[in-house]
Amino acid sequence: MPSPGPQHRLRIRAVLRRWYVVLAVMALMVPAVMHAAGATGVYWSKVDVVFYPPSGAAGGNPLRADSQATIHYAAMVERLVNGEGGDTEPGTTSADLYGTGIRNGYSVYVPSSGGQWQSSFDRSAITVEVVAETRDDVSRVLTGIVDRIERTAAERQEALGVIPKSYITTSLSPGVPEISYQPAQPAYAASALAVLAVGLALGAAGLADRLSTHVAGRRGQLRHAVTAARDRTEVRS
Repeated sequence: MPSPGPQHRLRIRAVLRRWYVVLAVMALMVPAVMHAAGATGVYWSKVDVVFYPPSGAAGGNPLRADSQATIHYAAMVERLVNGEGGDTEPGTTSADLYGTGIRNGYSVYVPSSGGQWQSSFDRSAITVEVVAETRDDVSRVLTGIVDRIERTAAERQEALGVIPKSYITTSLSPGVPEISYQPAQPAYAASALAVLAVGLALGAAGLADRLSTHVAGRRGQLRHAVTAARDRTEVRS
């Protein structure tokens, strides 16, 4: 096994000199690691509110492929609903809401089939995801959001003077949203935080050593300058 290089040995010495910084940072991270180790799972549900064009506009078949007009209408309703809820941030479509670390919250968005750099909307639907720590909370929030979407979709058409038989209609998919329990993985979270704590501790020790060395060097230069100035004064006198 090759011996560590000069730079590696210097870093080791710096950490050993500033061992108290390592201990301080590790002590600060202990509560976070303990909290992660005791984390519990959450309840989660996801449902699509699908928008269908009027049967007359779809050749008598409301299940026909979505028109762009219906997709645009779904997008407008989504903006209105998010505006009412005070949440205008776009929802992620690449990961389920519980996978983002949120324990209590919801997301309302028009699903995109595009990639990271470009969105592509080919479904006239609004997706609703809800995460909470109890099943009842998920059910309550989900029901409220779905009701608001359906009510907004109907009220906007009524305000525009659309006759009822020409309404864009909505339905849920699945018809009865399922609420599932998503268990936590505390061991992985605690391990990741522990690794992060070690990295922060070592980095902080190295930074503290560099700052201390820099300050000591500046003090040495100042003392040397003061001594030189005093010597010159004594020579003149």
